[in-house]
Amino acid sequence: MVGHDDAMIDFRELSLLAPEVADPIAARFAQSGVGMLGTVRLNGAPRVSPIEVGSCEDRLYVGMMPGSRKHLDALRDPRYCMVTAIADRHDTAGEGKLYGVLDLVSERSRSDTILRHLAGANGYDPEPLLGSPMFELLVDAAAWQLVIDDAWTTLSWREGVDGVVVRRRTNELGDDGPTSR
Repeated sequence: MVGHDDAMIDFRELSLLAPEVADPIAARFAQSGVGMLGTVRLNGAPRVSPIEVGSCEDRLYVGMMPGSRKHLDALRDPRYCMVTAIADRHDTAGEGKLYGVLDLVSERSRSDTILRHLAGANGYDPEPLLGSPMFELLVDAAAWQLVIDDAWTTLSWREGVDGVVVRRRTNELGDDGPTSR
């Protein structure tokens, strides 16, 4: 398994460091309950899968079926990219992206507590799922992109960069350049 960098933060910390990026992402996950998760296959190719995303104590988690390809991907190479759901190609209200590692919740009692919390919030019986792999999404980069005043605007945060970078693209040829907040 590929190790992860200690510079990763949890989503709660991202919310404190870059609320203008984290808050709309959290709202999208709360609204849809799903995201598109990109993991790395054994051969190095990407695997993209829809997955339920849940919040517990302001941290983001995903559960997986034991032994699934996605689960095996995450154990072998925990790097991921997560994209929030959008309604359709005309949805310009915002799209979020998270980058980092999937951190296995290895303590069974903690994993089951998180699963019970998520099940209660979403109205399903957790008992048949207890013991299933649960991963926390740790983050080293995040972005929120939306249309503001007819310009594609990207707010991005990256570990090691001070503040949020804002990019605006007002034409089809490229952006107008980054600015920091």
